[in-house]
Amino acid sequence: MNSDIFGAAVAFAGGVLIAWVNYLFSRRVISKCPERYAAMQIAKQMLQILYMAALFVFGKYTPWDRIWLLVAGTLGITLPMFWFTYKLVKFNDSLKRKEDLTDG
Repeated sequence: MNSDIFGAAVAFAGGVLIAWVNYLFSRRVISKCPERYAAMQIAKQMLQILYMAALFVFGKYTPWDRIWLLVAGTLGITLPMFWFTYKLVKFNDSLKRKEDLTDG
């Protein structure tokens, strides 16, 4: 339990959880009110920043090295985003909304 690898795995899992929550949030916004998708990115970014700040601040109270926690947390947020972005594009394409005539 005192191994930095275990702490990194926990931080990575937390990052994956944050990425998954962001994906679900994005999917809901795309399906309900897609015109707010760009503004919603601020909320997603704040959640990611708060997670990284929590790892940094509370990392000194854990038996694990903060660098391991920060790197693993960053990878946990970033790596799943490739898959979730692909899924969001597929979901958006499946909605097949009719384009507005005034849309250039």
